[in-house]
Amino acid sequence: MKWDEYYEKINDWAVSTAVNKISSLENIGAPDEIVDALYVIAYEDEKGAIRLLNKALQNGIKFSGEKLVEIKDLCGEECFKKAFYQSAENFTKQDLEELHGCIDDELIIEVGRKYHIAMPEEIMEEHEEELCTDLSSTITWDRFYDLFNDWSMEFAIVRSKNLKEFGTDDEVMEVAHELFCTDKKGASDFICRALEYGVKFDCDNILEMIGLCDEETIRRVALASGSMLDSEDLEELYGEINDELISKIAHKYKLELPEDMREKTEDNSVNEIAIANAVDAADCALIYLMRAQSMLNDITSISVIDLITNKFAPSLMKNLLLNEAEYFLYDAQNEIDRLNGELKNILYHKTIRLKYSRLTSLADIMYDTKFLDRLTYLRLNKALKRIRKVISQIEAIRRELERM
Repeated sequence: MKWDEYYEKINDWAVSTAVNKISSLENIGAPDEIVDALYVIAYEDEKGAIRLLNKALQNGIKFSGEKLVEIKDLCGEECFKKAFYQSAENFTKQDLEELHGCIDDELIIEVGRKYHIAMPEEIMEEHEEELCTDLSSTITWDRFYDLFNDWSMEFAIVRSKNLKEFGTDDEVMEVAHELFCTDKKGASDFICRALEYGVKFDCDNILEMIGLCDEETIRRVALASGSMLDSEDLEELYGEINDELISKIAHKYKLELPEDMREKTEDNSVNEIAIANAVDAADCALIYLMRAQSMLNDITSISVIDLITNKFAPSLMKNLLLNEAEYFLYDAQNEIDRLNGELKNILYHKTIRLKYSRLTSLADIMYDTKFLDRLTYLRLNKALKRIRKVISQIEAIRRELERM
């Protein structure tokens, strides 16, 4: 039987008749007509439809992608695949696009590669790791962000280097954690590139970067993202990033410093004044003490001569020197009291530490000009030792104050 006659009468026959006459066909028709005949037979007799399709394939018939979609569910998977592979060498990109979604992507990829046919964009995106031939080609953020979790980490890292844009700070941080959680340099480079593209990061994300990125990257991010921060954020960041960086952000974006930093600043201002006053008091005390020391040294020399010559009577010179020394010691004690007061102020603010909390007093150095005898010489030596001790203390404290 000729195909034209078969095709003309198939709608009038019973399906069983149409199936029985397949073996008698001397030729076969066009793909469109074969599909029409398959529709007539398949809904009642799938095996009969398979017989007709096999007959067509034996006669070299090839189908377009559109027609293969139509017969996909009419004649069984095995027979359909025969038709698919037999037709593949004639496929175009349009045929593969018709078939996409109807058959497994792997089949499309297989014939696309074999016959060098451009594949549908959806398949190229969904199977980029498998199909990408140019790793240096740029990629959009949306495409990268949608697919990177499906890729191997190595491939995702390579493709991340060719991003032509970046998403939100939350998305960037998600990618950084997934791809660079154990690579501080990689994470830092990735975040810095996002920063260069204009991404700014909120407080929570800056805190997440600590430990993930290096210190320089965190500094750059914090300074560039200041417009995203407020004074409460600086309180959150205090203690996590260095105080100097927080001060710069606060100054640049007119934000209030964290409470502890404000107190520290106030303490430092008080300390600077107290330190300056303490140094001045120390200098004045040293001048008076050294003058008094000089007077007493002169008296000691005179007293030694008196002892040698057995002259114990007080001389006018000794009286004058004792009076001058007493005045200098009185002034020195006032300056020591002032110095002790400033040291107390410094220690109160607890931002610095001194080795001495209070100086030795000079209050018990007494002078009695009525009894200038052998005991006077001994008492002068005792007074000189005490003065030298106080001078040594003040000089040590002054050196420490100047180092602050």
